[in-house]
Amino acid sequence: MTKQSCATALVTMVGAAVFAFSLPAAPVHAEDGALTKAWNSTRQGTEKAWDKTKTGTSEAWDKTKEGTSKTWHKTRADTDKVWDKTKTDTDKAWDKTKSGTEKAWDKTKSGTEKTWDKTKTGTTDAAHDVGKWSERTGQKIGNTSTAVGHDIRNGFTDDNKK
Repeated sequence: MTKQSCATALVTMVGAAVFAFSLPAAPVHAEDGALTKAWNSTRQGTEKAWDKTKTGTSEAWDKTKEGTSKTWHKTRADTDKVWDKTKTDTDKAWDKTKSGTEKAWDKTKSGTEKTWDKTKTGTTDAAHDVGKWSERTGQKIGNTSTAVGHDIRNGFTDDNKK
């Protein structure tokens, strides 16, 4: 800044100060009214701004809540669908397993009964065969004793009678 422009600025400021002091003093009432108006205006502006912020926050909260609720209900509906499908598939699998188990049990039972019947028949037949065997053995032993008796008798006598 040059000396001349600095001097001009200084003279202008001094002139403005002199002019301001030359004005009549404003009554205290006027200042009080102006300050009150300014204060009230600022307060009302602040209250309006606060109310707008409060309303905006409340509306934003409601939208968030509504969106969250919609998302929750959609998620819940999707979860319910998945659960219902899982439950249905589990029920089907259980029914198949149960049916398969019943069929396997019936086959096992039938096979066991057939095997038991064969074992029973075989055991009965074997018991009858043992009974017959003892009869046949007894007959053979009886016949053998007679034959042995004849052979011994023939050895002691010259008689060839049988």
